[in-house]
Amino acid sequence: MEKNGFSDGDDSGYDAVVVGSGYGGSVTACRMSMAGIKVCLIEKGRRWEAQDFPTDSFKIMSAVRFENKSLGVSFGPKDPLFQMYEQDDSVAMVACGLGGGSLVNAGVMLPTPVRARRNPKWPKEWEKDWEICEASASTMLRIQSVPTKFPNARIMGEIAEEDMEETCQSSMKLSVNFDLEESPSNSMKPQQMGSCLACGNCMSGCPYNAKNSTDKNYLVSAIQAGCTVKTECHVRYVVRNPYDIGKEERISRKRRRRWLVFFNETDYITSDFVIISAGVFGTADILFQSQMRGLKLSGRLGSGFSCNGNNVAYLAGSSAPMSAYGLDRKHLLKIPFQERPGPSISSSFTSSLGFTIQSAVLPTAYPYLLFKGIVTYGWPTGHWFLHGIIDKLKHKLGLKSSQAVILNAMGYDESDGKITIDKYTNKLCFSPPHDPLLQRKIEAFQKLSKKLGGILFMSKYRSTSVHLLGGCNASSDSSYGVCNPSGQVFDLKSPTSVHPGLYVCDASLIPCSVGINPCLTIHYSRGACK
Repeated sequence: MEKNGFSDGDDSGYDAVVVGSGYGGSVTACRMSMAGIKVCLIEKGRRWEAQDFPTDSFKIMSAVRFENKSLGVSFGPKDPLFQMYEQDDSVAMVACGLGGGSLVNAGVMLPTPVRARRNPKWPKEWEKDWEICEASASTMLRIQSVPTKFPNARIMGEIAEEDMEETCQSSMKLSVNFDLEESPSNSMKPQQMGSCLACGNCMSGCPYNAKNSTDKNYLVSAIQAGCTVKTECHVRYVVRNPYDIGKEERISRKRRRRWLVFFNETDYITSDFVIISAGVFGTADILFQSQMRGLKLSGRLGSGFSCNGNNVAYLAGSSAPMSAYGLDRKHLLKIPFQERPGPSISSSFTSSLGFTIQSAVLPTAYPYLLFKGIVTYGWPTGHWFLHGIIDKLKHKLGLKSSQAVILNAMGYDESDGKITIDKYTNKLCFSPPHDPLLQRKIEAFQKLSKKLGGILFMSKYRSTSVHLLGGCNASSDSSYGVCNPSGQVFDLKSPTSVHPGLYVCDASLIPCSVGINPCLTIHYSRGACK
């Protein structure tokens, strides 16, 4: 594994360059490397080991980079684990590191709902071999069932059945190692894994090496097959190689590669194929920067942006024994396994009204004040700070009144958001899609809060998203999308012509919200079987 490397390694360049290491990029790098293709995977972030993940509030705050698009203000480390983007009435958070979002998500693996797959925007070509894709991803990620009902899952299950209209509970499967199920015989031997201790800290990175993030499976296999990995390298843009003429033998093979992948205005590597999998914002940024340098792209670039109908609330001071605070090492062994917080998310409830609600454990490293500082509903403005301090003290003293839980809702927004680039600052801006279910989700949060007791802190943002989708939508032609259903990037020669060797392979392709955690959807739509 290389760090900050700009050299091609030899004069011939690479057959393929993959930008990004999340669920799209890692799968692509793995499949291509195992096929004997000379691959270089480039990751903007650094490698994170289990012992590196933040375990207290100070460490996690020093691992966050914050950008306010409206004010043009940004601060935080250059190699963050989390990147938070705020603009007007919206906030979005993405992960940065080798493994992408799989490092800090809850590892929830739910099949894509039929409703999403019947959306008119959904490419019919993706329906082929859907079940094969699911099986392939499940095997590699060693998806396992949650072995027991942890406290917040039990309580939420009882309340949801009583109070949420026509609600059904989803069977929870996670890419987490519970050490209870044998690894499928046909899977490749995974990297040495720990077993889940049900500490509840998944969303700040698993400190016990029990989460099957992509750096522990797909990327291990890719490296074993010969893939070169470069970390802490930020790809800025890609352009066609002007020497890609294939006629003059005196021109080296390197100079005949089709694409130049630039890290800055002077340093680059060459490749015949470029697969951009840098996440919704990262991929859009690379393509906008490439477009500014002459790459002909569809006018739909940045359109069709979805936040997956994502809204977050925080319920504090409940009298119910939710056990939804993460545990540190010194408290972990004092509590029986089944009474611990469990994985970050271990219950999911879908309403016939068109949205899904999941309760989530607050990692011990998360500053509680952060959640109260971004709210307006349910508490007088300005009093959140005092309440946060009191809540923190109660939790430290072990009082029942300190019980709290995160409530996360996902649904079907209109997928009509927009990502643009500011010509003056050269930075991305975004506006969220319209969400017709927002009021219903707020009402559902209020119902749950009334039953659980305590104070509901509802995010003041119209959209609070950790599941960004779209912006480089897959479509049948360039009038409606940026890529075709195979991820090939359209050029402007004709409605269906593409740039040879240029692909997008991540959540940017998904043309509509999916209403649930989209990890498997990203696998299905591109990586696991294409």
